[in-house]
Amino acid sequence: MSPIKILSIDGGGIRGVIPALILSEIEKRTGKKITELFDLLAGTSTGGIIAVGLNVNDPETGAAYSAQKIAGLYELNGKTIFKKRSFFSSVGGLAEEAFQHEGLEEVLKSYFGDAELKDSHSALLVTSYDIEQRKPFYFLSREARMKPDTENFLMRDIARSTSAAPTYFEPHWMPWAENGHLTLVDGGVFANNPSVLAYTEAINLMRLREFENSFGEPQPAEDANPAESRSGVGSRDFTAGLPEYMAPDQAPDFFMVSLGTGQACRPYPYEKAKGWGMVQWVQPIIDILMQGVSESVHYQMQYLLPPTRDGRQHYYRINPAMPESCSEMSNVSEENMKALQGVAREVIEQESGTIDAICQVLLS
Repeated sequence: MSPIKILSIDGGGIRGVIPALILSEIEKRTGKKITELFDLLAGTSTGGIIAVGLNVNDPETGAAYSAQKIAGLYELNGKTIFKKRSFFSSVGGLAEEAFQHEGLEEVLKSYFGDAELKDSHSALLVTSYDIEQRKPFYFLSREARMKPDTENFLMRDIARSTSAAPTYFEPHWMPWAENGHLTLVDGGVFANNPSVLAYTEAINLMRLREFENSFGEPQPAEDANPAESRSGVGSRDFTAGLPEYMAPDQAPDFFMVSLGTGQACRPYPYEKAKGWGMVQWVQPIIDILMQGVSESVHYQMQYLLPPTRDGRQHYYRINPAMPESCSEMSNVSEENMKALQGVAREVIEQESGTIDAICQVLLS
């Protein structure tokens, strides 16, 4: 049985141009679209936008968007996405989100139109968080196909929800047949690096693959018990309809590529931080939490998917060091966009051997 190939993409605002350009290089070297190479795409925030975009058809070609086109979403529309509000409060804008959500929604609609989750080219997992239910919310193509009446969503709404970063954009409110409505913010508040979530979803896909090979496609369970829900929101039970896991002769084979948006190197000196209050901590704590979560998940994945005894790598992560001068997630100046493209070119050159190794596995 061939391995399940997983792509996981971190959050990071405009820095999403870096993983998008790395993916463009992979497409260039393989001659194939990303959704032809990977079985499962997972993303958070800007990584969620990329994962969604790669699973939508480009209206110009009728085929899945290329990674280069998705990189262009950032390069051509950064100033529309991060359009600042025209007024600020007396405490430095802390009473309002920093950016207008209308610009982001305009760009997402122009790229993704009315594409639906159930029609994604690959399996897809995108994270978000419901601030009224106070639970994570996962957009899953697997669920959308099995339960289209409640689990299917417009791709543009998914992208808007996963990227509704607190202090940057207002939450995304939308109706939901299952529980009235959703009030969603950026999945980065709990899973800026969605690799472990992607790994667990890949296990579910492996279980389904084994079951289908033996018995045909499973059907949704009609008597799922809401009290036993493991999904995190309302009565969504992602285990309903899945076969019981039967361990194969050997451990299921997975291959994961995890892409970061750059590891920020900006220090927060003790002499400054020791006197900070709530206002001064708002922006630094977002940066610290996002990077801390991403790197702790990377630590976990090295143990979950270690190299095998024959030397085969099952897990690669590319996450370049980010110069302090271009670490801001919303800096869309021409100078910064060129700097981010330069970071992408540099990491592609430095990690060329790794990218070749990745491409070899993806084409096998």
